Amino acid sequence: MDWYEPDTRWNLYTTSREDFVNKFVVEGKFHNNVPQDIVNSFKTATYLLAHSYYHWPMIDEAMSKVLLILEMTIKLKAKQLDIPLEKKTKNNRTIKKRLVDIIDAVFKKEDLQFLKADFNRARNLRNIKMHPERLFYMGAMGFTDANARLFVNTINLLFLDTKKLKALQSKIECIEANLQPFKTGLQVLEFQNKKILIDGFYMFKYREFNTNKLLMLYLNPLTTKVQEQFVEHKYTEPLVLTFTDFEIKEDSIEGVDLDGKPIKIYTNDKEQNLKTYYDYNEALSKVSESDINTFVNSNSSKALWQMERIVYENCWVEESLIG
Repeated sequence: MDWYEPDTRWNLYTTSREDFVNKFVVEGKFHNNVPQDIVNSFKTATYLLAHSYYHWPMIDEAMSKVLLILEMTIKLKAKQLDIPLEKKTKNNRTIKKRLVDIIDAVFKKEDLQFLKADFNRARNLRNIKMHPERLFYMGAMGFTDANARLFVNTINLLFLDTKKLKALQSKIECIEANLQPFKTGLQVLEFQNKKILIDGFYMFKYREFNTNKLLMLYLNPLTTKVQEQFVEHKYTEPLVLTFTDFEIKEDSIEGVDLDGKPIKIYTNDKEQNLKTYYDYNEALSKVSESDINTFVNSNSSKALWQMERIVYENCWVEESLIG
């Protein structure tokens, strides 16, 4: 009986069962407005993730389960919004609506539109999983854990109280406007007793739940190794900083990180900094657009997963249900 023997393929990614759990098992952390059917179903997905330690392909089954949960989620939300799940044909027959049509109807609601991109990502994954051309195991390379955290975050947002959701969307729009002066241009980042020159930020994400507030910035540090990074594809990990308390001023962003340590971003035009900035842009101008896009796409994807992990680990804490 080898059902409870660890699958040796995990040796490439983990050092022990505890390490495996920390890296790949995602629990369903949901607030009280999330329907119990979703909470219970996600518990099964968590068990599938956990037991894939003994049989590698089960992690793909966990992904299938999570995608089915997401389909159930959008249908439950549609019912809450009095959106019918069926429609009449020209022949007056009643048929089920396509999932894409239900998603479109749900996200026509103004306060939900900013969540549609995440659901479209999930829908594309679902189409691949539900219509395979052959048996193929993604295993650890399928980002099941990362997607599970993304789905937990999105489900929690989808079922937030309407007033809270509208307030969140309004806050995001306000922050986006206030961040515009810091989007590009030479700035200095001060954190962890270091000063780093940056060229603005690629993207931001703001999430808020009860007293938990998270402003995440994916920053673009100036590198003196442009050839290595962009042409030779020796990518460093994306620089994502998280503010839990912050103030956006005219020429600076100031606050504290997850550990309560100070962070500050401010404009700076010292001569030496301007020279570094000029040299960086001069070197970057010699890099092909293709290499730049490859770098941005690769690191942006990693940065987005980082942000979803940060939200998952730090946002859904108070008054939460653990699935």
